[in-house]
Amino acid sequence: MNDEQKYIFDLQGYIVLKKVMPAKVLAECNEAMDRFEAMETSDYPHPISVGGTRSAAHLALSNIVEGDPVFHQLIDLPEVLDIVKTVSGDTYRLNHTYSISRWGPGECTHLHFHGTPLVPKCQYRYHNGRMLSTLTKAVFPMFDAGVEDGCFAVIPGSHKSNFPRPWGDHPDENPVLIPVEAEAGDCIIFTEALTHGSVVKTSERPRRTLYYCYSIGWMPDWGDSLFFSDNVLDKLSEEHRDIVRLKTEYVEPEHQV
Repeated sequence: MNDEQKYIFDLQGYIVLKKVMPAKVLAECNEAMDRFEAMETSDYPHPISVGGTRSAAHLALSNIVEGDPVFHQLIDLPEVLDIVKTVSGDTYRLNHTYSISRWGPGECTHLHFHGTPLVPKCQYRYHNGRMLSTLTKAVFPMFDAGVEDGCFAVIPGSHKSNFPRPWGDHPDENPVLIPVEAEAGDCIIFTEALTHGSVVKTSERPRRTLYYCYSIGWMPDWGDSLFFSDNVLDKLSEEHRDIVRLKTEYVEPEHQV
């Protein structure tokens, strides 16, 4: 992570990496997602599950990385892990994964998280010459996502805010919300402490996004429907196992100054 990237991430709470997903991987993941979006809910293999309510306009799937080996290819993209390691410390892990697909207009993700009040699992701090994001997400748009498509959106700098957000959770209620447009194959990396969600979708074009969520290494799986199966490590290569495995020993990160 170079000095410019560190400055941007610390300042904004997010950064956009262009074209980090190889075209072959993008195509293979989209093919698998086509299959899962067409599948009956009762046919999803454990531990894939529907997050929230499934409708003709919206589908969220938890634990997508265990659905097909093609999704393993996104676990350790070097450009992504370089940032995750810098903002999480040398000890980090892939904590959970999920996908969100949207079709009809009017859909959006309401805004959530913030710098204040503190959320135990989602904090960002800069101290003693280093950044620390306890949960950092890599967002992979699988199709080009512009404002009309209900793209990802943030309030830049809110991960360090000292006052509660004075507006509601709907994106249209937040005048300082910024849409983050991205193309298929790009990656948006942000600290979960950043206030984020999406803008309201107005187009008929589909929006499909994968989320790979990395935490400090000793944070257990997120919980609820976002967890790995008991035999997840058996499905992975040794390199991927080390990234997914819960770390039980603290490792002092490298000094960044």
